[in-house]
Amino acid sequence: MRNIEKDEIEMAAKRELMLKKGFEIFSKKGIESVAMQEIANACSVGIATLYRYYNTKLALVIDIATRQWQDYIRHINKLREKEKADDMTAAEEFEFYLNFYIELYEKYKPLLCFNQDFNNYVQHEKADAKQLKPYIESIGEIAKMFHSVYEKGKKDGTLRTELSEEKMFAATSHIMIAVAVRYAQGLLYSRNEADRTEEFLLLKQMMMNEYVIR
Repeated sequence: MRNIEKDEIEMAAKRELMLKKGFEIFSKKGIESVAMQEIANACSVGIATLYRYYNTKLALVIDIATRQWQDYIRHINKLREKEKADDMTAAEEFEFYLNFYIELYEKYKPLLCFNQDFNNYVQHEKADAKQLKPYIESIGEIAKMFHSVYEKGKKDGTLRTELSEEKMFAATSHIMIAVAVRYAQGLLYSRNEADRTEEFLLLKQMMMNEYVIR
C-alpha cells in the first residue's frame, strides 16, 4: 500500500526543486532561450515528469514568478513586524516602503531581471487573466501596503494626499521599480557596473521631499 503522506511530501519537494532550478536558469539565461528539457535535466528528472507537474512552460514560469514574489512579500512583512511599521507615522512608513525597492536592487537583482523578462514572455505567450491570477494577487500585496500608508497619511497629515492614491502610487512605486530593474540590468550608455545605490537613494529623497509634510 502506498504511503500517501510520503508521496505528497516527495511531490512537494520535487515541485520546490523545479521552482528553484527554474528560477536560477531563467534568470541567468532568459526565459525564451531555455527549453523545458534543460529544467528537467537540472532537476534530475525526466521531461515527462516535469510535464506532469507543469504541462506548459508558461505554467512553470508563472508559478516561479508567483512564488518569488510571495517569498519577497513574506520577507517584507517580517521586516514590517520587526520594525513595528504599524506604529510609524505615514511619512516614516512611506520611507520604509520606498526602501523595499532599493533593497530589491541591492539584494534581489535576479528577481528584477527575471520579472522584466517574465512580463515580456507572458505578453508574447498571450497569457490570460485566469492564468496570471496567482501572480497578480501576489504582487497586488505591494499595492495593498501602499494603500495602508496612503490612508494613514490622510489621518495623521504627514503625507501630501491631495494627489489621488492611484497617481501617487504610479509616481512613486512604478518609477522605483522601473529604476530598480534598469539598474539591475545595467545602463546601456555606461560600461561602468558600479553600484547605483547612491543614485537610488537620491531618487528616494526627492520623493520624500515631494510627498512628506515637514
